[in-house]
Amino acid sequence: MSYAIQLLPFDISFDCEEEETILDAALRQGINLRYGCKHGGCGSCKAQIAEGEVDVGEASTFALMDYEQNQGLALLCSAYPLSDVAIELADDYEEAELRSGVPIREFEAGVEALAPLTHDIWQLRLALRKPSSMTFEAGQYVEIQVPGTDSWRAFSMSNAPSDEGRVELMIKLLPGGLFSGFLSERLAVGDALKLRGPFGRFVLAETEAPIIMVAGGAGLAPIAAMLRALAERNSQRSITFFYGARTTRDLFWLEELEALAGQLESFEFIPALSEPGAADVWDGEVGLVTEVVDRRCEKLRAAEAYLCGPPAMIDAAIEVLRAKGLFSARIRYDKFVSTED
Repeated sequence: MSYAIQLLPFDISFDCEEEETILDAALRQGINLRYGCKHGGCGSCKAQIAEGEVDVGEASTFALMDYEQNQGLALLCSAYPLSDVAIELADDYEEAELRSGVPIREFEAGVEALAPLTHDIWQLRLALRKPSSMTFEAGQYVEIQVPGTDSWRAFSMSNAPSDEGRVELMIKLLPGGLFSGFLSERLAVGDALKLRGPFGRFVLAETEAPIIMVAGGAGLAPIAAMLRALAERNSQRSITFFYGARTTRDLFWLEELEALAGQLESFEFIPALSEPGAADVWDGEVGLVTEVVDRRCEKLRAAEAYLCGPPAMIDAAIEVLRAKGLFSARIRYDKFVSTED
């Protein structure tokens, strides 16, 4: 059974299956609703239910407070319709934004290459088989089905959108991780995987403003895609990329960044080590990457920022950037939140 979902105040409606979240149904049909984690934890997809009933599912009580539920608010990523539903969207939505999405599709892919980048981050490169290409924007992500299960895991793409026949990922190995454990222990070149996408709104704005990038760990992946895309466009924008790691063994992709520096008009890469060891030969920045941003940046009112990595790093970076004069509307971020298993 399906229900009709209407988006107010626009003349936009779509069908949602009974066992499908409202957000999933919208994305499947190319309707570009706003969202973040897709798992009920961040609150980015919060909206007012104007008419009808929904099951709020597994929404976090942090992202959706009890009093907000009582007021008719719901997280669309975890809301299942129980009837036809009308949703009152935020005042700053525009119809063109809603109609700009690319429908989510499922893909069959084959493992083309896999190898460790560091002691706990691996690169996985997939060749798309059916369909054989994907249209996406730099900064977006895909979900991969864990073989032998009904579970899916999300990973940001590091390849440029021009490389539409492949998907390249940087995956952090997590203790007990459902997919990362499979990757490091069982996956082999030639194996088949199922994936779906593209997802995400963490994409480059079409401006000429100076760019500040801040990343940590596997958060380098979407930044790499953005840098590759900017290089292909022969971008003249000023770009400063701060990357945080604990020790030198956590640094990677350095040769690729050096090559990109030669292709970009104005690019500076600033790595920072938070816990350099006695064995580290290092004369670069030391401290939390957000502390380095604070030390190295002055007024940023004219800039825009792209942040990707652990939530604590992003929250701290936002605070620093705002203090430097950067408007909140010009700070885009993707918080990497790991699934428990």
